[in-house]
Amino acid sequence: MGFLQSAAGLRSSPVTEKFSCTQGLKTKLPVRKVVFRTEAANYAVDDHGQLARPEDLPLSGKRVLVTAPRRYASRLVGRLVEAGALPLWIPTIEITALNRPDDLKSLDDALTCLEDYTHIAFTSSNGITAVLDRLEALHGGKAGALKAVHRAGLRCCALGADADVLESHGVPCSIRPKEASTLGLVKELVDRGEAEGASVLCPVPLVEGDLVEPPVVPRFLRALEEAGARPRRVAAYITQSGSAARGCRAELKLLRSGVVDAVAFSSTAEAQGLVRAMGGTEGIKAAVREKGVVLAAHGPFTAAGASAVLGVSVDCVSKDFSSFAGLVAALEDEFWAQ
Repeated sequence: MGFLQSAAGLRSSPVTEKFSCTQGLKTKLPVRKVVFRTEAANYAVDDHGQLARPEDLPLSGKRVLVTAPRRYASRLVGRLVEAGALPLWIPTIEITALNRPDDLKSLDDALTCLEDYTHIAFTSSNGITAVLDRLEALHGGKAGALKAVHRAGLRCCALGADADVLESHGVPCSIRPKEASTLGLVKELVDRGEAEGASVLCPVPLVEGDLVEPPVVPRFLRALEEAGARPRRVAAYITQSGSAARGCRAELKLLRSGVVDAVAFSSTAEAQGLVRAMGGTEGIKAAVREKGVVLAAHGPFTAAGASAVLGVSVDCVSKDFSSFAGLVAALEDEFWAQ
């Protein structure tokens, strides 16, 4: 069975969700190509507190395919629904905990020697969750985990909205770069005079299965070294192809047929997973070139990586990639220009 999401956080049956997102296909209704912008564009309510009319929302009726794993998809889908879109979900990758003893031992070894590091650099909220979960296991609960972090005197670094995630767990974020990217973090460390001689623990994903590790992490580690820091890479969680994507035949059919208006990628790995789910790049290329499907990416690095994987340019790119609000804004601009 496919996974169709008509709204974030709503409890509805899969049948209801599938009907709500595919009714345009079943009744052969044309896909909307006009977007109206009003003062309600960013909030889904007008200045008087009344619900905005659906047709007044900037992404009204647009079917946007989300390829992110569950944790990220739930946040992006909520933003899309507020803008009037009809999100569909194909989890082309999935995030899981480490499951091999050797991998767990490597992570535990790093986390039991936090005093050896000056900084810990989180490149995703998944890394934050994985590290804090493991610290709780090692120190008998949340209080012990937080005490270990504070005792080590670490400078904790996080990107964009991930800094809020870190602080919601009770861990202060010392460095939140202006540009929410790994290279933006390196630049921030250099500008603050904290890069030279720094010992940086880098909890990153272990990419498995038929996925190829995107260049983001290797480029980050290399940039840290070039800035005079000593990065230590440690696998904190697993990124692999999404097993659920194989059951999303209805959603894939919508993409191939051009009923989907846009595909939104939050990582290069998601583009790899979509290629796998579609059995190659030809179906995606045809959807873009013949059906006018828009490809959107969360930031320029994701856009470059996805373009290389898909063999077609990803031109709708968020300028502000500190949160998914930037990606939704890029989609709004794209459809407004049409």
